[in-house]
Amino acid sequence: MNASRQFNRFLHAPVKNMQLIRPIRQSMNTYIARQPIFDRKIHVKAYELLFRSDDRATQFTDIDQDQASSHVVMESFHTMGVEVLTSGRPAFINFTSTLLLENIATLFPKDLLVIELLENIEPTPEIIRACHDLYKKGYVLALDDFVYHPSLEPLIKLCQIIKFDFLQNTPQEIADMLKHMDTRGKQLLAEKIETMDCFNTAVKMGFSLFQGYFFSKPVTLTSKKLVPLQENYIALLKEIHTEHDVDFARISRIIHKDVALSYKLLRLVNSVFYGMRFKATDIKHALAVLGTREIRKWILLMTIMRLNSNKPDEIIKMSLIRGRFMELMHSYCRKNLSFENLFLTGLFSMIDVLVEKPMEDALTDLPLAPQVRDALVKRKGTLHDLLNMVVCLERSEWDEADKLAELFNVNTGQVSNIYINAVKWCNEMPF
Repeated sequence: MNASRQFNRFLHAPVKNMQLIRPIRQSMNTYIARQPIFDRKIHVKAYELLFRSDDRATQFTDIDQDQASSHVVMESFHTMGVEVLTSGRPAFINFTSTLLLENIATLFPKDLLVIELLENIEPTPEIIRACHDLYKKGYVLALDDFVYHPSLEPLIKLCQIIKFDFLQNTPQEIADMLKHMDTRGKQLLAEKIETMDCFNTAVKMGFSLFQGYFFSKPVTLTSKKLVPLQENYIALLKEIHTEHDVDFARISRIIHKDVALSYKLLRLVNSVFYGMRFKATDIKHALAVLGTREIRKWILLMTIMRLNSNKPDEIIKMSLIRGRFMELMHSYCRKNLSFENLFLTGLFSMIDVLVEKPMEDALTDLPLAPQVRDALVKRKGTLHDLLNMVVCLERSEWDEADKLAELFNVNTGQVSNIYINAVKWCNEMPF
C-alpha cells in the first residue's frame, strides 16, 4: 500500500467508540515548534518537533481527543515537510498508542525519524509487537520521560534512546534508575537541561544527548571583556547606521581591506540563495546586487558571527530565525517599524549569551535605535512583544503565544507559517 493510501486509511480509521474520524481540514490552525538535541560537543544532532492545534478553531465532537490530536500532527507534518523543519536532521516525534498501532511511522523515512514513545503508553502485547516490527524495519525508538519500572523491560530492550527528565528527577534518582537497567548499546538523552552545571553533571553520568535551553542562557562573567570587534566591523556598523544614504563606495573600500569579508560577500551573492544567472566577480558588483537593505542585514550577520567564538552554531541560527520571523511580521505591526529594526532585534536577542555579559553591557558599543534597545534591555514595546512571540514558539509556551498572536490579530496558522518560512530562509543561508 503506498503512503498516500495508507495515510488516507488512517484519516478514516475507526476509534474506540467505533465512530469514524472525519477528515481534518487543511486549514486547521496548528502551532509548531522545534527544539534542538545536542551531543557532548554541543553540536545539533536532531530536533524534537512539537505541535499543538488551536482547538478553538475546530470542533471535534464525539471524537477521541487523543486520536484527533494525532491527526493534527500527521497532517501538519506532511504539509510542512520534515526536511525544512529539521534542516535534514532526524526528527524526534511523540507517538501515541494510536499512532503506533496504526503503523503510521512507516509513512516516514527511517533515517529522518525517531519515534518517541510517550510516558503514558502501556507496554501491552500489541504495543510491544508494533515496536518490535518497527525495530526490525530499522526505525529508531526512544522512551520519553522515562521512569524505570520492571514492566517496561520489553520496551527498554527495543529502544535505542532513553530520555530522562532532569527537572522531574534528581541526578541521584536517575542514577538509581540506571542501576536497574542494561544500557549497553543505548544512548541516554538528558532533557530539561537548563544550566551548564546540569549539562556537565549529565555528561559525567554518561549521557551523550542533551535537550534544553542551557546553551542559550547567558553566563554573566563581569570580569570578562567583550570580544573585540575588528576595526573593519566597527567601520561597517558605522556606515550602515547613518542618517544619510548608505555610501556603497566607502563600504566597498572597507570590505576590500578584509580578505575574509570579501570572500564571504562574493560567496553569498553567487550562491543559489540569490539565484544569479551571471557571477559577481568584484565587490562593487556584489554590493549592487544586494542593495541597501540586504547590505545592512549582511553586515549585521557578519558582526554577530564574529562574536560567536566558542559558542554553539545553534545560537546564530536561532538568532537569524528570530530576526527573519520578526521581519516577516512587519505587515501585522500597527506601528511604523523598519524592517531593519525588526531584524536587528531578533538577530541581537542572544548577544548577551555570545559575549557573556548582561544585555545592557553587551549592547554598549553598538549603534542601535532606542526602540531596539528598549526591546532587548528594558523588555518593553512592540519589538519586545514580537520577539517574545517567537521565543514562546521555540519553547512551546502555547498559551503565551496565543495572547501575543491576539495582540497582533494573527491566528496560529499564520504564525506557524511565518515561523516555518523563517526556518526555511535560515536553512538556505550560505554560512
